[in-house]
Amino acid sequence: MTSADRDDATDAAAQMWLIRMRGEDADLLRSEFEAWHEASPEHRAAYHRAGELLAQSAVLKGSGRYGPARARSPARPQTPARSRPWTRQWLMTGALAAAAAMLFVAFNAGGTTLSSPYGNNPMAAWAAEPLVTKHGEIRRFHLDDGSVATLDTDSRLEVAMGPDARLVRLVKGRARLQISDDARPFRIEAGAGVVTASQALLDIARGADGMIAVTLAKGGASIEAADAHRGPRQPLQLVAGNALGYRANAPVLSLEARPAAQGMSDWPSGWAEYRVIRLDQLVAQANRYAAVPIIIKDPAIARLEASGRFRISQTDSFIERLSRLFGLVAERRADGIHLRSR
Repeated sequence: MTSADRDDATDAAAQMWLIRMRGEDADLLRSEFEAWHEASPEHRAAYHRAGELLAQSAVLKGSGRYGPARARSPARPQTPARSRPWTRQWLMTGALAAAAAMLFVAFNAGGTTLSSPYGNNPMAAWAAEPLVTKHGEIRRFHLDDGSVATLDTDSRLEVAMGPDARLVRLVKGRARLQISDDARPFRIEAGAGVVTASQALLDIARGADGMIAVTLAKGGASIEAADAHRGPRQPLQLVAGNALGYRANAPVLSLEARPAAQGMSDWPSGWAEYRVIRLDQLVAQANRYAAVPIIIKDPAIARLEASGRFRISQTDSFIERLSRLFGLVAERRADGIHLRSR
């Protein structure tokens, strides 16, 4: 096999992974993808090239030189390619553009059609790398429009910035969005609902129970059904300080008030504050960040109630504080950290 053949095979594999990691099975394939991605610098470079070329496919389609307008221009004499790498790059761009179209079909086969700022090439809007956090990780991302997205542990947010709209889709987890002022509306899709804002600070979370919770801290925002089949399109204005919730897969969007404890908090700093919470529920929140699970087997300990601020993202300090407050002993075993009475 020649060096060029190896390059072609690596590029083809990178294209395949680029598309597969944007599909519904991305989470199942993540370990296999990461093993391939970290296997060599060539794999990482090829994947980076594939991502850039996929993003360029949206530009090419609308370009006066390479897009539909070029087909209406007078024919020009063809010139031979200067080198094999340039030829391979343009072939790769075409392949990725076609793959993007197929991926758009795959997205829409499973749910609501996404409106897009890219008109005839809607999938190009979602071609960029999604924002993802791993277990135990909290990260801030700066978006192209000046907005800031903070993602909680195990979260995924897909972002599209176009000339007429700013779109994000919460796939899982929780995000705090500090939305910058812009003439384009900022639309947040999450299950059966869509939140629209222009300049605002809000939290949106997709829980393991299938519920979406939206809390507006400041600014203006409204919520409406994602499509006409899920309820009336008349938007409901959100009130700052109040939390609303709805079921992600509800056939009809039905909003309900959420408890104040599920409103805005200092979670981007890894803290959680509770007036009163059972110890087993508090530990369940801390386990969202823990590298190994914290385990309570004694029902009497589980029923204990706690209040105050807890650094639930820092497992060791969290356990140390619980031990002091309730007179507990932490035992590290193969299956996790067990809390028991002294």
